[in-house]
Amino acid sequence: MTNESALGLTAVVPGDPMAVVTGAHTSEIQDPGRWFEPGSVMLTTGLRFVDAETDSAMAERLVTDMRTAQISALFFGVGIYFAQVPPQLVAACRRAGFPLYTVGENVPFHVVENFINQSKSSPDTYLARRAMWMSNELLDSLSAGDPVKALIERLAAACRGTAVLYEETGRIIEATGEGPTRLIFSELAQHHGPEPLTIGRWHVQSKNLVLRGTGFTVAIATRNKMVLHELGEVLLDTTQRLLGAINGINQVAMSRERHENIQLLTALQDGIPVAREYRHWERMRLFRMIPYEPLRAVVATTVGDAALASGVVTELLERATVAGLGLLLAETGETGDAGGGLHAVVADSSVLTDWLALASGALDIGLSEPFTDLASAPEAFREAETARNIARRRTRAAASPAAGTVVRLDDVDPATWLLALRGSPMTADKITAYARELSSDADLRETVVVFLALDQDVAAVAAHLFVHPNTVRYRLRKAEAILGGPLASAAVIANLYLAFQDDILVFQARGG
Repeated sequence: MTNESALGLTAVVPGDPMAVVTGAHTSEIQDPGRWFEPGSVMLTTGLRFVDAETDSAMAERLVTDMRTAQISALFFGVGIYFAQVPPQLVAACRRAGFPLYTVGENVPFHVVENFINQSKSSPDTYLARRAMWMSNELLDSLSAGDPVKALIERLAAACRGTAVLYEETGRIIEATGEGPTRLIFSELAQHHGPEPLTIGRWHVQSKNLVLRGTGFTVAIATRNKMVLHELGEVLLDTTQRLLGAINGINQVAMSRERHENIQLLTALQDGIPVAREYRHWERMRLFRMIPYEPLRAVVATTVGDAALASGVVTELLERATVAGLGLLLAETGETGDAGGGLHAVVADSSVLTDWLALASGALDIGLSEPFTDLASAPEAFREAETARNIARRRTRAAASPAAGTVVRLDDVDPATWLLALRGSPMTADKITAYARELSSDADLRETVVVFLALDQDVAAVAAHLFVHPNTVRYRLRKAEAILGGPLASAAVIANLYLAFQDDILVFQARGG
């Protein structure tokens, strides 16, 4: 049944979109069926129902007469005698499953009749027009709030069945209809070529496409085989082009969003006046941030100072969007002392941990303590950089780091924090020099580190090192002689912890 917008048609009881219409005529007589050619559309203004709109028997007779005459549908002109189709006629059509449409009050019946009757004279023109109607219907999805979802819904309606968009892995992006979507993908995976296939009572046709380097499959399934024969290719080709257009629109929107993202992030890093905080909070709503809810600054660099892998920034932004995580993020270039990395401001929400787990695969990440005062963002980034330095030290101390380390500054103890602030080479040399002679003996160094990591438990140290406890005591006495003080001394323990903290923490993190 046509949905040509110029005809002003609105479905009350939808018909089969693939039904072939042979003509259209207007009739207001009581028994119109015998005057119509099978397959015709009957137009009426409802004159027969004036003063009889509640006559259900009359409505039933009219519907029975039209079905007997094999009339395709009833087009009811509103705005002449009735503002809407009489309820008894609507009920009769619904009970019989008889197609019923309204014609806009500003559309003369001769426009509808001429359109249908001219299409009848040229079947090729009719099919071309019908394909165009379907394409236009799909095109309307671009203006929807969720264009991909709207497109798949309209595609299913056009084929009177099921439509589904799959990722190349088989994950369903969008689907609507009652078709066996899982079974369809399974069969498509074994099916080669564009030809339709049959799955039970369903006739299926599909098309593969690639968007931003990722493969997808769009499939339609219907129980009316003629739909695929006449319109399957047109519907799938149109859907492919529209998905490409939606992807392009999304790319433009993403580009604009990233530009605004970087501008906001840069402003926060540079520092904003207290008087302009409200304005910046309002701009940050676009990135899912709630005004005056806690934020954290993030500084991250790649493990081993490698180049940042392509696609990491895009994936992190997309995952944040899916999780509803507030995020401002920008890539940082390589510097003399660090490889590629990221700077970010992120909402301190319940989904942050999962997002960090994704990011830490290739990055050492430092997070500031939570803050709500945007004017304090520069200080928060200094905190995050300190936390990032701690994360890098811990990763480097690991024997074979498989992934980066995440450090939140509020979880850092005072000793770790002080070590992270050792800014001058003199400070680092002083700490290193304290244990230099001890470190020259591998057995002594290992024994002292394990001794400190296991809370000075000689028996536990011996078990871990697979030596006798007396061997451990001998080594510890030797270490005391080198250090010039007993290991029971708080000062000696403090100095050793500062010197060997990275090794101790890595040992404890690995569970010994």
